[in-house]
Amino acid sequence: MLTVNFRREPIYLSHQKLTEERYKKYQLAVRKIPELASLRDRFIGRVFHRNPEQWQQDVLALLRFNINAGSDDEQWLKGWEEESPL
Repeated sequence: MLTVNFRREPIYLSHQKLTEERYKKYQLAVRKIPELASLRDRFIGRVFHRNPEQWQQDVLALLRFNINAGSDDEQWLKGWEEESPL
């Protein structure tokens, strides 16, 4: 996280989203910074912080998903439809 200056977007944005003009700098960073590519490879999902109870439920659901996922390529998609614009 230090290497990417604690920026979240280059970690969770989809490959398709990285091709958009406004995110081109992140696409280049993914190619140039091995630690960022590694974080992206390990990313399984994003949990939004709305309130403590919902956050705890979603973290537990994310962990259950990770345990039961058939492949390391699967991502937990809850909340993506609720994502606020960047």
